[in-house]
Amino acid sequence: MDWLKIYNLPGKPDIQISQMFPADALVSSPRAEKARLYSAIEQRLEQSLKIMDGIISSRVHVSYDVDNGDSGKTALPIHISVLAVYEKDINPEIKINDIKRFIVNSSASVQYENISVVLSKRRDIIEQAPTYEISEPVFAYDKAMPVSILLALISVATCWLLWKYRAILTNLVRLKIK
Repeated sequence: MDWLKIYNLPGKPDIQISQMFPADALVSSPRAEKARLYSAIEQRLEQSLKIMDGIISSRVHVSYDVDNGDSGKTALPIHISVLAVYEKDINPEIKINDIKRFIVNSSASVQYENISVVLSKRRDIIEQAPTYEISEPVFAYDKAMPVSILLALISVATCWLLWKYRAILTNLVRLKIK
């Protein structure tokens, strides 16, 4: 189970832009289209980052101006944040630079200083089954053995007495019959 959790298995299926924007779909509003487009961009960036060497899983969040200058105000810059889980044997600082360079080169409107990357080491995988210490033995042999011997002796004595009693009764019955 640890492997499934650490490596996010089974993974989400890759989404294609054509799935986000089917040809026969109605356009609800420019804002809705923009939101769907940025959502698709986030998902595609996540998929691409997972292909990078040493990255196990990733999440990408794009913060954008909904109006984007449409209301006469100056458009706010786009900010992208990346959360990625990496293998333990990579240099995180080099990987942060690689991720930032990849994000900057994937979008013309993103500036390098508006990208934040948070890396997290993957958890250790437990290779063996967990062991449990028992504080007291469940079955105490040092106490059970004498009790078992005593019960066996009582059983043997009872059987011997019943056999003797049966023999006495049998003799009495024979005497009465004669």
